[in-house]
Amino acid sequence: MKPMAVDIEDKTILVPKLKVQELIDLGVLRHERERKNLIEDLEDSGATQEEKLAQLREHRKERGLASILVRSAFTVDGSFQIIRLAMGGEFPEAFETLDPTRLSRIALGCLGLDLDDLVEEEATEGKEPTNRETGTSKPPSLSGTAPASLTL
Repeated sequence: MKPMAVDIEDKTILVPKLKVQELIDLGVLRHERERKNLIEDLEDSGATQEEKLAQLREHRKERGLASILVRSAFTVDGSFQIIRLAMGGEFPEAFETLDPTRLSRIALGCLGLDLDDLVEEEATEGKEPTNRETGTSKPPSLSGTAPASLTL
């Protein structure tokens, strides 16, 4: 896989994309961290054993989902962790001054995702892109004819 070129000031830093095994390992690490936090929260809240078991079962259902890694790329901690892993355990000093949005974009790139491509793909599929300010999208238009697959 071709690394991403990240330009910061007058430097270009090549950031590799994570390999499949690295993605799996990172997913397990994130899941375990969230599990420990969940257990602490449940104990602090005085949840019953039944409530704890129910919450832990729900959490286990998310294990291995790629969406966990994608969501983590949108946090500073998650971005840092993804980039550090991609860079072989070292977080580039030049990245410490980047704004969180740029860090998230780089982390998504390490996961093999390009946010701009995702937005373009939504638009070419006929979907309304999500409004970046409100996080909502316009409902699909109900005017016009139904697709052939929906015609009775």
